[in-house]
This record gives sequence, C-alpha cells and structure tokens, in this order.
Amino acid sequence: MSDINAIVAEVRRATDYQANKQILREKIQTDLHIAYNGGLFKVTPDLIGFLSAWTDDVVYLADTYENPIEINRVELLTQCKQHYQQVMNRWHQLHAELKQIRRV
Repeated sequence: MSDINAIVAEVRRATDYQANKQILREKIQTDLHIAYNGGLFKVTPDLIGFLSAWTDDVVYLADTYENPIEINRVELLTQCKQHYQQVMNRWHQLHAELKQIRRV
C-alpha cells in the first residue's frame, strides 16, 4: 500500500509542475532587484543594454518607485551584469530540478 502512496505523491508533484514553475518565476523576478545609491532597480536586459549604450559616466534614472536616482553608469552596469547572471544561473538550476521532479 505504501508503494501506491508513493506513486500518488510523485504524480501530484508532477502535475504541480506548472504551478511550481510559475511560483519560481515570480520569486526570480523579485530576486532581480538591486539596491543602488538609495534606489531600487529591477535588473533586466533592457537596463543592462541602456547602461551599456549610454556614454555619460553620471546618469539619472528612475528607480522602481519612480524616484530619480543619480548613478555611476559603469559601476551600476558592472553590478547589474553580475547580479543578473547570478540570478539567471540560480533560476536555470532550480528549473532543472523542477523538471526532474516532474518526471515520474
């Protein structure tokens, strides 16, 4: 009887894959935020691209709460690239673990 219970538990985990995937995505979206110079910024490819393309060293950007924040472009760019890669690596790892659980 315990074999059946184990199988049922595995099937439930497999069917919860989509829900768990969505929860993981939402968590990662929260993890993408970075504090800088009194502001809070969501690190996205758009932000990284903007910081890479801009040429001025000092830039004023609106943060997540729409406050204008003075930033050192190169410094924030470096932090954003490192943070984004860290979070994406973690997301990839956790997603791979979810896919393994899904397989019964």
